[in-house]
Amino acid sequence: MHAIEHDVERPDREVVEAFEEIPSTIVSDVTGNVGLTMDAGITPAFDDIDMAGTAITVKAAPGDNLIIHKAITMAEPGDVLVIDCNGYTDTGHIGELMCESCKANGLAGLVIDGGYRDSREIGKMRFPVYGRGVNPQGPLKQDPGSVNVTVSCGGVSVDPGDIVVGDDDGIAVIPGDGAARVLELARGKLDAEDTTREEVQDGTYLFELNGYDELFENLEVVGPEDSIQ
Repeated sequence: MHAIEHDVERPDREVVEAFEEIPSTIVSDVTGNVGLTMDAGITPAFDDIDMAGTAITVKAAPGDNLIIHKAITMAEPGDVLVIDCNGYTDTGHIGELMCESCKANGLAGLVIDGGYRDSREIGKMRFPVYGRGVNPQGPLKQDPGSVNVTVSCGGVSVDPGDIVVGDDDGIAVIPGDGAARVLELARGKLDAEDTTREEVQDGTYLFELNGYDELFENLEVVGPEDSIQ
C-alpha cells in the first residue's frame, strides 16, 4: 500500500536553525542515548559536513527511486529527505543531479538507508548526504512508494516533522514535539562542557571531575597478587 501525505507539522523554524550549532554527540547525550542516533553504517558522503533540518520521510522500494523524485518536489527549504530503502546498497538510488535539484530548492540535506552514487560530485557541491553505501548501478522507476509516513532509517524510527541533525560523527533525530526542550538541554550541556574543558586543560582528570574514581572504588578490581598461580 502506498501513501502520500502533503501536510507536515514542522517545528518552529528558529528552533530547527538553532540545531545547526548543536553537535550530534550533544543531542545523543541529552536525550539519554535512547536510540535516537542512527547506526554507524549511515556515513557522510564527505568530511567537514554539517546539517540540520526537518524530516520529509520517504519509503522507497529497494532499487527504485521514482518516489524519491516525487518527494523532492514536495519538500520545502530547510527540509531533510530521510529515505528508507531497507538498507539496499546494490543500487545508487540518488545521485548528482537529484542532489543538485535538492540544493537549488533549498533543502538542508538527505539521508538514505540504502545506496547512492556520484559521491565525488556530491562532495564537490557540498550538499549534505548520508547513506549506507555507494554503488554506480542506476535505479528503476516503476514503484510509487510512500511520502511522509513513519520510516526506519539507520535503526531509528523517523516521523515527518522530526528534526535531523548531522555532522562528521553521524546522525541524531529529535522528535518534533520535544525539540524546544532538547535544544534547551543541549545548550546547557554545551555550557557545562566549556567549563569542564577549561579544567581538563589545566590538568584535572575527567576520572575525578565526573566522580569515576568513586565508581572505581566500588568495583572488585583484581590485581596480579590475586591471580591464580
